[in-house]
Amino acid sequence: MPDYARIYARQEYLTPGAARTVGIIAERVRPDEGTLLLEMAAGKGEAAAHLTSEFACQVLAVEPHDPFVHISAAKFWHFNLRDLVTLVRAKGRRLPVRDESMDAAYCIGGPSIVGLEPALRELARVTKPGGWVIVSDIAWRTKPEKPLGPDWGWLAEATPTTAAEYGAAIAGSGLTVEEVVTHPLEDWDEYWRPMLEVAAEAKSASATGGADIFFADEIESLIEIEQRGQREYLDYVTFVARK
Repeated sequence: MPDYARIYARQEYLTPGAARTVGIIAERVRPDEGTLLLEMAAGKGEAAAHLTSEFACQVLAVEPHDPFVHISAAKFWHFNLRDLVTLVRAKGRRLPVRDESMDAAYCIGGPSIVGLEPALRELARVTKPGGWVIVSDIAWRTKPEKPLGPDWGWLAEATPTTAAEYGAAIAGSGLTVEEVVTHPLEDWDEYWRPMLEVAAEAKSASATGGADIFFADEIESLIEIEQRGQREYLDYVTFVARK
């Protein structure tokens, strides 16, 4: 398994367009001191930190990956957000939350990783009627005509899901899609830039006797596959839905 904590060492958001998606959440939900939000797959906790510090709302942040749980906990402590963010180590397929207890729920980049249908069902389950569910994820604008070969890395193992199919899955979970935002290429570039910086640092360490050249190659190979995939097949999309 890749060392994601190290790969993402120079960035707080872990998916393309995450900051833009947080802006969409703020615009649609309009959180305030009385708002309770659920975040599935919270990563480093940057979205929760931004929303709580900006709007004084409360966020229940759920994250299964231990390194990111520790990073998030340190962040919330450092910025004095512990009274506003509750951090729980749990998987998205079974959220430790009562039915219809959240004003809104969101997942930035994680539903297809958690499992698309189970993730959407859980997000819908915990959200109050009339509340917002906002998710972002990869969507395939074009499906390959034949199975991708091993040179496509993780994309060869992925299930191609178009934006229309993704929207149908959201509707199947009992939600109504109100907006679909396709992110521009600049959001991908902003996502890749700090990863390339980590790779460059790893190469520099290797030049002085370190053993990080293989790690640098891993990052560059991952980005090359994603860049090729973006050119030929992939979009990054935020879906705004209401229960």
